[in-house]
Amino acid sequence: MRANTNSILSQELDDDTQGHYPNYTGYIAASYVKFLESSGSRVVPIWINQSPEYYEYIVNSVNGLLIPGGAAEFNATEGYATAGVELYKLAKQKNDAGVYFPVWGTCLGFELLFVLSANQTDLRTACNITYTPMPLTFKRDYRNSKLYRDDTDGILSILEKQNVTFNNHFWCITEQELIASDIADEWHILSVNSYKGSEFISSVEHRKYPFYGVQFHPEKNAFEWKVESIPHSAAAILVGQFYGNFFISEARKNNNSFPNTEEERAALIYSYPATYTGDKIAFEQTYLFVIEQQVVTVSVSSCPYRTLVSTILRTQTSEMYSAAILRFFK
Repeated sequence: MRANTNSILSQELDDDTQGHYPNYTGYIAASYVKFLESSGSRVVPIWINQSPEYYEYIVNSVNGLLIPGGAAEFNATEGYATAGVELYKLAKQKNDAGVYFPVWGTCLGFELLFVLSANQTDLRTACNITYTPMPLTFKRDYRNSKLYRDDTDGILSILEKQNVTFNNHFWCITEQELIASDIADEWHILSVNSYKGSEFISSVEHRKYPFYGVQFHPEKNAFEWKVESIPHSAAAILVGQFYGNFFISEARKNNNSFPNTEEERAALIYSYPATYTGDKIAFEQTYLFVIEQQVVTVSVSSCPYRTLVSTILRTQTSEMYSAAILRFFK
């Protein structure tokens, strides 16, 4: 069987992480990598601050995209949110062209999906929910969805009755904001939660595209331990696995692959070690990166391709540069 390969968007370091690790410019929490790997996928990190051609290359080469949580700012002129704009556009184009390309957003990534859907209008409402596990309140028609259609292991009952979804987010998205931003018809709201009297959306899927999002953190249940209130019961682990398995089942619906084995190996996260960071920041392990880019465009008049993009990356563990020719683009 063909290997399944999915991408996770990296992001710039927040002030706290930068204070502990000042020599790095990007990171991915290892729990997101484990979340996908435990459901049968390999992982390709997506670098921030790259060219549109690079992002097109990645979307053409992987089976799906995970936009993780974090603390990146949406009004930054580069970084996580800027890369998200390009990737969201490409994912829509891919699906419009008949290639089933799923996107998953967790917490900040969930919020970014709505902001991008609203043409980069920041429709979030401050709610400041910290370290709080909750059950879900399902909407009446939640079973009329791809995400919650099947319930072979009794997961939906667990989600509805037990505190197994871990919330830690400053911002929330409300149904009222979707209506005000004129995107309510685009999204199927599947569940909501309430905090201090205010209701917010907790899980959703797009009505046209295979785009899914949760405001909570399913990856933390099995893989993050620093915060005591993260649920680690057997039921909570099943819930985390449920979401990972669903996303990877969606990603198996396309046949994207890298042009060759060499480029695939160069792109996989196996080349980068996870660092123990649990004594300094919220994540037990983190992939820390120094990301540098040098893009060379070459006109090739004698072949059916027009540009060659070469991206040079330096890892956090070596002063040596590893270069990979990424692809000829039509």
